[in-house]
Amino acid sequence: MASKLRGKRKMTAAASSLGEEIYRRIRRDIIGCVFVPGESCSESQLADLYGVGKAPVRWALAALSRERLVIARPRQGHTVAPLSIESLNEVFGVRLILEPVAARLAAGRADITLLNQLQDRITAGIRAGDRRSERRWIEVNNAFHIEITRAAGNERLTQIVATLLEESQRTMHLLTFVIERVKSIGGDHRDLIEALGSGDGAAAERVARRHLENSRRLMMDALLSGATAVPRRS
Repeated sequence: MASKLRGKRKMTAAASSLGEEIYRRIRRDIIGCVFVPGESCSESQLADLYGVGKAPVRWALAALSRERLVIARPRQGHTVAPLSIESLNEVFGVRLILEPVAARLAAGRADITLLNQLQDRITAGIRAGDRRSERRWIEVNNAFHIEITRAAGNERLTQIVATLLEESQRTMHLLTFVIERVKSIGGDHRDLIEALGSGDGAAAERVARRHLENSRRLMMDALLSGATAVPRRS
């Protein structure tokens, strides 16, 4: 009896471990808009795509449902959560509460050399139509914001901001032309680095707020225009 229970626990642990791996892979592809908002996906389709059985896919979809990245449809499978003006506005609303304060706290503490290196990579830009370079641009831009928040010295705050950036990332991937528009306000990053380096917390907070408000406006305008670029499967 005991040996049967141990065997069952091992099988459960193995299924859970594989489910976590598939969860991370599906989540990455949702965030990167390999699966576009509103797209339907069934357990069998995902199992075939990732080369696993249905059990780990089911585990992964349950976790993604809790994160509201997919929506369960009774007898219809799952749908990738749509992007909406409301959700984007909520994300930026929270970022506007947290990130300017983080910038103020990070003044005089941030690694200016690292921030300049990240900004140089951001300024280098992307190659039009090159999905890999677009992904790298988004990742580096996120890293810039996360590094400032990390310098504020609050790990919980950093984790929250990183999660919010991931939610914004879906819009950036889907509306790739927004990247070029956001680059037009890249001077905000340089102003922010200057304020952080000089230890001027008030200026850092002010510039961070201005940058987020500009970014929100550009991304909201893009969603309202209805112009989207659907990423290719790769």
